[in-house]
Parts: sequence; structure tokens; C-alpha cells
Amino acid sequence: MKYRLFFLLLLISKLATAQPTPMNSQMKYDSDSRMFYVWNEEKDAYDLRDTEFENSLINIREIGSKTNGYIVISLVDDGKVRTYHGSIISYVVDEKGISTWIMRSKTARGKLVLDPAKKTFTYSYESNEKRYVKIFIFNIKSEEAVND
Repeated sequence: MKYRLFFLLLLISKLATAQPTPMNSQMKYDSDSRMFYVWNEEKDAYDLRDTEFENSLINIREIGSKTNGYIVISLVDDGKVRTYHGSIISYVVDEKGISTWIMRSKTARGKLVLDPAKKTFTYSYESNEKRYVKIFIFNIKSEEAVND
């Protein structure tokens, strides 16, 4: 009887101190077209520089919470693969359901915005004192969730 009580108390203490399983998810988005904009100081507006009908992949890996993880954007540009990446340092969702991730790498900072209603991702990067200078707008054709 003493052993049963001991094991019961041990089990209760283990359950009371158990930590919730941390979030570990990955979303993969596929894009078949994108637009590239660059800030024009003379016009005080963004200029459309290029429209590409090439494949791009956007991976968002959240580890532990939505404000921890990393983002990788891989795109094909005239037959060459370019990659943008960084750690997630901030995440917010507004009242319209638009998600915004702020990301940082060793040398750069960027912002990735998902608008599910328009099915677009907007990636802004290379900022100056006032604004981001370069912007990609990706049209999403599919998405896939991978949970570990």
C-alpha cells in the first residue's frame, strides 16, 4: 500500500511539472509569379522593375513559438537561384488576418507579409532610414503545412 501511494504521488508530481509540447511547424508556399519594385527617390514612389513568371518557394519554420524560427525564400531568376533568409524576431496578425514576420540575418533585416485574402506574400528588404528600398510581391499558388 505504501508503494502505491508513493508511485501515485510521484506520478502526480511528474504530471504537474510537465511542460507543454513546444510548437514545431513548417509552412511551405509555392509561387509561380512575382513582381519586383524598387524605391525611386525622384518620384517618391516605388517603380515596378520586373515581373517574373518563374517559381519561388517560401518556407516559414516556427520553433517553440511564432516569434522564434527562420524564414527561407528561394527564387529562380533568369535560370539562377537566389536565396533570402533570416531568423524570425517578431510576428503579428492584424484584425484583417494579415500576418507579418520581421526577420533578421547577420547582415540584413526584412519584413514578410502574408495576405491570405489576396493570396500574396510581400517581402520588403534593404531598408534606409525611412523605408524598405526593395520589394517582392509573390502570388501564392499553393501551400503545404508540415508539422514535426
